[in-house]
Amino acid sequence: MVSRKLVKTVSFPAHSKPHMLRVSPDGKEVWVQTADANTNVVLDAADLSVLSTQPTGKYPVTNAWTPDRRYAIVTHGQDVFAQVVDARTFKEVKRVNIGQGGSNVGFSKDGKTAFIALTGADAVAVIDVAKLTLISQIKAGKQPQGLIVR
Repeated sequence: MVSRKLVKTVSFPAHSKPHMLRVSPDGKEVWVQTADANTNVVLDAADLSVLSTQPTGKYPVTNAWTPDRRYAIVTHGQDVFAQVVDARTFKEVKRVNIGQGGSNVGFSKDGKTAFIALTGADAVAVIDVAKLTLISQIKAGKQPQGLIVR
């Protein structure tokens, strides 16, 4: 039997509703989207101290890093844009209008294209990562959420 122990509790503001968390590719940070507070909180993975808290759009859902680790893309369940954040400075670089209800993000093997499931648009947004622009939307089934790109 594996022994499990609580290491630390991280306090978030009341009613902030931490929704999703992701560990950075280098394992040094934990990014947490707080759905009701509309923030992206970056924690130090070693001691869980807060490194940054940045405002987001409405109801941030999750984030994913570009394969080159330059940017993180934050999606929003109740907004029409994806937020591109500099992964080193945690500052917003751009908002890309993609359609309603951004959810999970996947990338092409070469890292040049991002795909974002749009639950509110019944589609998948296709993003040019170099230009940080919407290329197109691909119609999908009802309320797509999960996304695997091969």
